[in-house]
Amino acid sequence: MVVRNIHKRLITRLFLGWIALSVVLGIAAFFIKLEQIDDLVQDLAIAESKQILKDKRYFSPNLSEQEHRILTERLNNHIENGNFTVLELYDAEVKKLFEVDSKNADAMDAHDNYIEPKEKLGKANDSMFTDNITYERFFVHGRVFLQYVVPLFDGSHKKYGYLEGVYRADDHIMEDIWNIVIESLLLVVASVFATAILFYPIVMAMNKDLIKLTGDLSDANIGMLESLGSAIAKRDSDTSSHNYRVTIYAVTLAEELGLEVEEMRRLIKGSFLHDIGKIGISDNILLKPGKLTDEEFEQMKSHVTHGSDIVGKYAWLKDAVDVVANHHEKYDGSGYLESLRGEDIPYNARIFAIADVFDALTSKRPYKEPFSYEKTIEILTESSGKHFDPKILEVFIDLSEQLYDKVRKSEDEVLEKIMHDLVRKFFYTMNHS
Repeated sequence: MVVRNIHKRLITRLFLGWIALSVVLGIAAFFIKLEQIDDLVQDLAIAESKQILKDKRYFSPNLSEQEHRILTERLNNHIENGNFTVLELYDAEVKKLFEVDSKNADAMDAHDNYIEPKEKLGKANDSMFTDNITYERFFVHGRVFLQYVVPLFDGSHKKYGYLEGVYRADDHIMEDIWNIVIESLLLVVASVFATAILFYPIVMAMNKDLIKLTGDLSDANIGMLESLGSAIAKRDSDTSSHNYRVTIYAVTLAEELGLEVEEMRRLIKGSFLHDIGKIGISDNILLKPGKLTDEEFEQMKSHVTHGSDIVGKYAWLKDAVDVVANHHEKYDGSGYLESLRGEDIPYNARIFAIADVFDALTSKRPYKEPFSYEKTIEILTESSGKHFDPKILEVFIDLSEQLYDKVRKSEDEVLEKIMHDLVRKFFYTMNHS
């Protein structure tokens, strides 16, 4: 399951990386193509403007009114039959000689929404009047427009004027433009996808040893968890079954309560290691058959502190501290060590306290014989709201008889198998990370 989840996470990350990289490179490719589109549209505009500039009379200094009207009519014909929406001619001193524009809806929108606002912002037309071709691209209703200025030179390289035009890409040009853009974007997406597919087996091959090491480390951690818990449990008796039983009780109750997976893992660790602090308690106290003196009981209570210190120093175990440190707290605040009350007691500790006392009452100890199931439930019920969270206890009591029959009467080998199944369920198969 660890390998399957790593495969799943790698595929997800490669997919997200493919999307992100495709977007970034796609945007870059789009702007690169826009530069090429500018060149394409500019070449078309200049080619069309050359037809206009064949007639040098446009720049004659002494035109009659009739000649001016005839030439203006010719410019209007160019606009009606070509792709220009604005044509303006200037002499070398940037004095306007002719100006015509289209009444086409797109052309008028281009003038109202781009050219006129630009002029109002102080971007004067003469800022484009240089010795080189200058242009600005803009879009209106998804169509490319190019406003450009061409300096005009005679055969002796003397400048005699300027042509300013706003060129509108027609439907055929726009189709070519979008084909160029779409082809470029598809090429980028396909290239990035192919790269991701290529990298997948490479990354998995590189991670093969790491995956194995991760699994081995998880097994080692869980093995250490069981070994530590069992070693401490055997100090109370000749078997580690107590740890198996309380963990099974606690986890079954927690599942019924709807605990999240991560909290389940914390509960399993805490359940198995709840008494690890007893390593610091002498056998004279731990195995005493009779009632402890007040002094002995104070020493016994210190196992909570010892346990918290032990698990708190190990990164993989420190999230078990809430159970280890608080499983002897009581709902009414009369427990130890902090005398926490009600919901101030960590939720996992409230769950575990019920499982721990249930097993203690139904088990043989050096100082007592086991109570019957009925007597145990009677004691638990009397302690509702005092020792135990009443809501959690109510859920446990509904489960308790079935649990008692299944768990309490089972041999160690059966308990160990049930426990191992729980570990696999919550540490391997559910959102393992």
